[in-house]
Amino acid sequence: MLSERQTCILKCIIGDYISSARPVGSQAIARRSGLGLSSATIRNAMARLEEEGYIVRPHISGGGVPSDKGYRYYVELLSQDAERTSVEERRMLAHLFHQVERELDEWTRLAAVLLSRTVHNVAVVTFPKEAESRVKHLKLVSLQQSLAMLILLLHQAKLKQQLIAFSESVTQDELDVVSNHFNSLFHDLTWPQIVAQRAALSPVEEQVRDSVIQLMVAEDEQMFEEPYIEGLSNILAQPEFALHRDMLGVIALLERKDAVRTMLHQVLVGDGVRVLIGTENREDAMKGCSLIVTQYGIPGRVRGAVGVIGPTRMPYGKAISTVSYVGSLMSDLAAEIYSG
Repeated sequence: MLSERQTCILKCIIGDYISSARPVGSQAIARRSGLGLSSATIRNAMARLEEEGYIVRPHISGGGVPSDKGYRYYVELLSQDAERTSVEERRMLAHLFHQVERELDEWTRLAAVLLSRTVHNVAVVTFPKEAESRVKHLKLVSLQQSLAMLILLLHQAKLKQQLIAFSESVTQDELDVVSNHFNSLFHDLTWPQIVAQRAALSPVEEQVRDSVIQLMVAEDEQMFEEPYIEGLSNILAQPEFALHRDMLGVIALLERKDAVRTMLHQVLVGDGVRVLIGTENREDAMKGCSLIVTQYGIPGRVRGAVGVIGPTRMPYGKAISTVSYVGSLMSDLAAEIYSG
């Protein structure tokens, strides 16, 4: 546990480093901190912070740079003392969201743009996803005598396709009958409800039903939709990444939307804002970055994710506050849209 003096000095180092991206020396802290401490006293405190792993020194005689442990300690203090999104920013965010509240594509894009511009890092936002997919319409198209294409339309305009090889020859007219029967029986149902149905089905219909269930189970196993990413130019402009080869790994990861979706799935357990700093991230490409993310939506019905990615030198107070506020706005809008 750090003393009050050590905590104040660590906060000064982190604050200065976030602003400047340069190692922070004892003289700079003495001049700007208002702590009334001599450079020698501050150097001794910094030596202790270094010994305990809260800061590192790129050069023996140089200033200090926060470590992942130091950032983590700082983040834990934010509930007591944090830079918050200003009242004016919150009003602006709320106003802009409500201008497009019924346009879901615009809603997701706007959330990403506003987050990226407010926090000056990469924003990651997923489209709201229903927790359980439901059948909207099914169509079977004959390709060969015993081969057909299953076209399954789920709610939220989700289109799924799968080839089905039947054990017997089936004409298009027969497939149309199967499609109509399926739509009359299973329209608007989830896959567990389809399983629970005790309707008499032909062997062909049973095979179609099993394929539909397989597609729906795979869809429901994905917690989040493919993410919308905004603000790559912001992270590329950060001094620690501008000329750094590690940035290539971050960009490659962000371009793999399924990898980002998997990362969100692993991180988002429970409510509230999650903060992963540097080496706390599972992905190797993210070891020099921090992820701040939260879920939004209607519990048990609709969910999505909203967050920011940037270097560990991030304005955590403002980032956490903004992510939390945008998440709450999106939850309110989801409640209006899906309950209306």
